[in-house]
Amino acid sequence: MLPSTVELTINKLTRALQLRVPGLVQSVYLYGSVALDAYVEGTSDIDFVAIVTKPLTAELQQGIAEAHRDVEFELPKTDLMGAYLQQEQLGLPAPAIRPLTVYYEKALHTDGHGADLNPVTWYTLKHYGLCVYGPAVALEYDASIGPLLRYVFRNMNGYWLGWMRRLEERLGDPNLSCCDSLVQDMMDEAVEWCVLGMLRQLYTIREHGITSKLGAGEYGLRIVPAQWRGLIVEAVAIKRREPLRLYESQQQRLRELVELLRYVHAESNRLYEELPAE
Repeated sequence: MLPSTVELTINKLTRALQLRVPGLVQSVYLYGSVALDAYVEGTSDIDFVAIVTKPLTAELQQGIAEAHRDVEFELPKTDLMGAYLQQEQLGLPAPAIRPLTVYYEKALHTDGHGADLNPVTWYTLKHYGLCVYGPAVALEYDASIGPLLRYVFRNMNGYWLGWMRRLEERLGDPNLSCCDSLVQDMMDEAVEWCVLGMLRQLYTIREHGITSKLGAGEYGLRIVPAQWRGLIVEAVAIKRREPLRLYESQQQRLRELVELLRYVHAESNRLYEELPAE
């Protein structure tokens, strides 16, 4: 059963699309946290792929944009993120899809910028995707574990390594000593985003599968050394919008956050290097 907010949002979106671009959308699939049974209202996106019956012209893109504006007018707090694709475009890398029409941050983008179409998306869609509108379609593209592992390994040593280094640069920052709410909010964001995000990467490399951010937190509590479990508990609480915080010192919190991320990064690389060659 879908969370009530998700069901309401999808129903409004599909009705608006029927009105604005009748006959264009064949099916709608959900992936991400909803498909992984880890949707948290207020912090989770509703990730979708809409399968369209023909190439998107400027006129059709305008109709899609109007449909989303209709939904945003009625449900302004809902965060939708998705792509409009033909069936033969499923599984392709984002640069190979032209034109690439995606919706995120409450706007339709027709240049493909910000498209969340990568091996994680395709793996989740194929193995966990929920068809919530229209007939189920054949998901015949390759979603094997090899491309997923390679993508996650590159992501760990690119995007996430960059985050880790930026946090390392803040070690010893005197501004972290103040009790300003902005400092608290900044650290909350870093703890939730980095702890759960990097643990998801570790899960994929170690278990050869996909999990949600909350699932990654629960997994981390089982496999990470006890000295960092307080940070994981905090990260899960922040994701769930719960008030639990375990650190009085933001400087200590940042030091332990960097230590945990270094551990996750090193462990991910070690495990990846031990994988048998394909």
